[in-house]
Order: sequence, then C-alpha cells, then structure tokens
Amino acid sequence: MEKGMMLKVLDDEKAIKKYRRQFIKSFKPFIDEKIPVNLGHPGGTVKAKVAWSNVLGVWIFQEKISASRYWHAFGTGKPSKSSHIPTTCEINFPIRGIDRRIGGALAADRYGRIFVVHRGKIGGGKKGIGKSLFEDNYRGVWTTMEDGPFESRVALIGVLHSPRFVRQVTQFVRKINRIKDLSYQSSQLEITFDELLFREELIGAAFDTAEARLNLKDECDHGLVVLDLYTALNSHGFKVANDLTRDLFTLNKKGRIADVFQIVPDVSIAGINWATAHLLLNAIDLPERPRLILSIPEAIDQSLEAKLKKLGIDVLVYKWQRDHVLFSNLPALIC
Repeated sequence: MEKGMMLKVLDDEKAIKKYRRQFIKSFKPFIDEKIPVNLGHPGGTVKAKVAWSNVLGVWIFQEKISASRYWHAFGTGKPSKSSHIPTTCEINFPIRGIDRRIGGALAADRYGRIFVVHRGKIGGGKKGIGKSLFEDNYRGVWTTMEDGPFESRVALIGVLHSPRFVRQVTQFVRKINRIKDLSYQSSQLEITFDELLFREELIGAAFDTAEARLNLKDECDHGLVVLDLYTALNSHGFKVANDLTRDLFTLNKKGRIADVFQIVPDVSIAGINWATAHLLLNAIDLPERPRLILSIPEAIDQSLEAKLKKLGIDVLVYKWQRDHVLFSNLPALIC
C-alpha cells in the first residue's frame, strides 16, 4: 500500500490526550456499576474498581500510568466483589510519541478519521501468550500503518467516532479472550477447528492475508454484520456455522452446507467483485452447490443484480439501526 493511503500513527501529546478522552467517554453510557477487585496484569496485581457493563458483557479499567502510558484493561464476565480477576487484554496508548512496546495506538487516515489499532502485544502470564500467538491466530481487519520511519502491520480495532465503536472494541476483547482460552487448552498452542460451529474468533482475515480493501472504516463493521446475521439466522431456527474461508453458512438436515453468505461492508465495484469471486471459488469443491448469498448495506443497480443472479448469487440487503443490523428481506430469501 502506498504511504498516502496508509493509516499514520498519532504521536502528538495533545491529540493522543484528546482522542483517549473520547475513547473512555464512549463506554460511559454502557456502564452499570463499578466493582472492587484484585486485578491481575503482566506486572502483578493491583486493587482496582472495574467498570462493568451488562449489555456488553465486559469490564474496563482505565488509569494513567506515570508519564509513560494510558492503561486500559479489559476482561469478560462479571467479577465478584473483591475477587482476583485476570486481564483479557490491554489497549494502551503512549502519552506522547511512538512506543512500539505498547500494544495499542491511535492512528489517522488521510481523511482525518481516527482509528484504534493494536500491535499484537497481548500478555497472559504464561509462556506462549504474546505477539506470536496474536499474529498466528487473530482474525479481523489487518493493515499496514505508517509508524514513524517504519511500516508496521497492525490489527484495526475500530473507528473512534463510529456509533458502533464500543461494539467493535467489545468484539475485539471477546476474540482475544477466546484465542487465549483455546491456547490454554492446547499443549502445542495449535488452534484447530474441526467441528462445524459458529466461532466469533474466525471472523475476518488472517495476519498474512493480502492488504485489506481501502475502505477501512467500513471494513471495521464487517465482524459486527457477520455476528448480527448469525443471530438473525439462528433466531429463524437455522443451524449456522463459519470457517476460515466463509463468513457464514447454514447446514441442512444431512449436515451439508445449504447457504453460504459473504458480507460486503460497502457497495464499491471492487468490493462486490472480490466477494463474488470469493463465493464462487469457495463453492467449487463442495459436494453439492449451495445457494450463494451476497449481503450488502444498500441496494445495487438492477443490471448488476441481474448479472449476479446469472452467476447463481442472491443479494441480501442490510441496514444499520443504531449499532445493530437489520436484514429486512431475510425471511423472504431463506424461507
């Protein structure tokens, strides 16, 4: 990716302070209570009051650590009062400048939009829990960031001013929690997925995947659309799963793939062409040709939809309602 198209890490102290304040403010409407705990982190244990959210199912603790960094610890599950709890992940920012030892960072695109990114430094208090585990197993939106004089591969967590930012962060935290859980269960830290189930940690691209499409803002919504479509299909009684190559698919009574869904967060020609090729190529080796469905955020030109129909691809349009997705024509399409 050319430098002019890359995200650029923020290093100005005033800008970091401003956007860090917005980062914390975003979570306040979701907080139900503060719970005193003994909080574990890579440096030891500290007494803290974590802010718990019932609707998100996560807690957050934030503090400024001397003159070095802003500390933001996250965890899943409601803790008991005075209990000892581990930190699932930290999304910390340097107070000023660029510090590649810190996992989190703020970055801007050429339009001035602010993104929260992660370098993959996740601690776990156990050998093998770190950046290599993250890069080998985290799936989401990856991009190359202008990182001072260097270029760094980072995972996008979310768009700071998006109405869906808090859900984007929460999904990131759940994925890290799942990756750590799976690694604890494996003596060799090799995560495999044999059974056909829906796994949120499989949503998105791998570290070594080709560069994400240029509309990074919309790409940050991809995981939420997949999750909401899974919920909608599940509510209609379908058995739904995903894997390393398909966003979602339904299974028939014989356990075979019946419908395959590919989410496209924008309706650019490049995005639709990529998703069309992806659907077709990944259906070739299946024993039975499934129904192929392209899900997009707005209606497309009728001539383009007719071309997709000739290829055996149906279109499912979705719309955002606040921070969740509605699939108004889903019942007509699948029933």
